[in-house]
Amino acid sequence: MKKWQILWLVLGLTLLSSPPLGQAQEKYPTRPIELVVPFGAGGVADVLARIYSEDFGRVLKVPTTVINRAGGSGIQGTTYVVNAKKDGYTLLAASGTPLVIMPAISKEVTYDPLKDLIPLGHLGTVPSVFCVRSDSPFQTLKELIEYARKNPGKLKNATGGLGTEGYFNLEILCAKANIKIPTVAFKAGGESTAALLGGHVDMTPDTLTTVGSQVKAGKMRGLAITSKARHPDFPNIPTTAELGYPDVNFLVFFGLLAPAGVPQPIVNVLIPAVEKVFTNAEVVQKITKAGVTVEYLGPEKFRDVIESKKLVAEKAAKDANIRVD
Repeated sequence: MKKWQILWLVLGLTLLSSPPLGQAQEKYPTRPIELVVPFGAGGVADVLARIYSEDFGRVLKVPTTVINRAGGSGIQGTTYVVNAKKDGYTLLAASGTPLVIMPAISKEVTYDPLKDLIPLGHLGTVPSVFCVRSDSPFQTLKELIEYARKNPGKLKNATGGLGTEGYFNLEILCAKANIKIPTVAFKAGGESTAALLGGHVDMTPDTLTTVGSQVKAGKMRGLAITSKARHPDFPNIPTTAELGYPDVNFLVFFGLLAPAGVPQPIVNVLIPAVEKVFTNAEVVQKITKAGVTVEYLGPEKFRDVIESKKLVAEKAAKDANIRVD
């Protein structure tokens, strides 16, 4: 057999053994998908991921498991996803903490959220609420600030992690009001709430999702909320802007991301699936009840959110001299 005939034979056999175009996309997914929450159980990111994970699995027709990988205010879990196998079976269910705040205030961050992750979809936002216990002597944020100014370092704050939006908002407030309030950091918002209710700390600037039920139950008092306008469910809680602190306005945002390097055919499967789940009426209703303002954004707009918030966080961190190292 001549050489050219052998070459044609080999080429023909190769084409016959190769999968048809698009088959890789058709075969994904075939096994369970992990949604990695870079915080402990009970925090708002965990709560939301568990709300939409079941529907996500139903849409993709494979089991979807929420995995908590807490540590470093989201750094460890995010790093895990960045370094995970690029096969679409490990995704990041993240908030803005490890994406925009920690890169601005911690040298422990080794990833670039804009280069090492692929935004799949933005779910929504939730404000932080500065809370004290219901039996606290502080009726207003002004009273708390005045006390802190006269008694530097005496008040203790609890947060679901250094670098969370609540922590960031408090540090900006302290810089603007010229006060000092030490922070005790926990792995999740549920733990910081328990610390406040248990009398171990004096305040917490946690998410509305985490503290809303406690405020409604009369166990906590909300002194200020970081939303642009007063929340309809808590009309008596003034905004930080109303109280003279417009820069204390970081909202927590949530979304789903994949590690950079995941093949485009797989990304093309994930993006419409995320949109379908994040806009599902039942999911939206549950997430809204959890205190989130639902606002689905596609990959490009989600990337714009990360980029713009990252710049704002960097400036705020520099102006207020916020570092956690």
